[in-house]
Amino acid sequence: MRQHDRRWWRDSKVIPGETAAAQHHLLVADVVLREKVSRMERKGRSRIRWGNLKGTNITMFKDKVISTTTIHLVGDANRIWEDMAASITQVAKETLGSTTGRTNGNKESWWWNEDVQSKIKDKQRSLRDLLRCTNEGEHWRLREKYKNARREAKKAVTEAKKHSV
Repeated sequence: MRQHDRRWWRDSKVIPGETAAAQHHLLVADVVLREKVSRMERKGRSRIRWGNLKGTNITMFKDKVISTTTIHLVGDANRIWEDMAASITQVAKETLGSTTGRTNGNKESWWWNEDVQSKIKDKQRSLRDLLRCTNEGEHWRLREKYKNARREAKKAVTEAKKHSV
């Protein structure tokens, strides 16, 4: 396995005496694979707003965690860890809040008016010209043109979103 894939290995053993070729031996390994979470599943989950952990929320969070968590050092270490993590998560949701898991607004472009569409096309055209340019002097002029087109397109999209809501 590749070096970065070794984190999935749990246990491995080379079986001596079993050779497939002169320089190779049979390797038996326990590999734990995680199922990859798709982008849509990740978007639909509600998440804790850890960014709110500042100012007075820090002391409130700390006090609640200390008061609600009781450490029982009896039993399995995994069970102790799970209990502690569950209580911290619960306190974080109460103190910091959580997202709904839904995405904001309509991100489709079919509702854009002709002005926005023309400015987006101008931006794309100027980017294409910039990327194709090989002359150094011309490159800087096209770069400024692209920056202005990008700025205008962004303003037009913002205005269109403001008026559509």
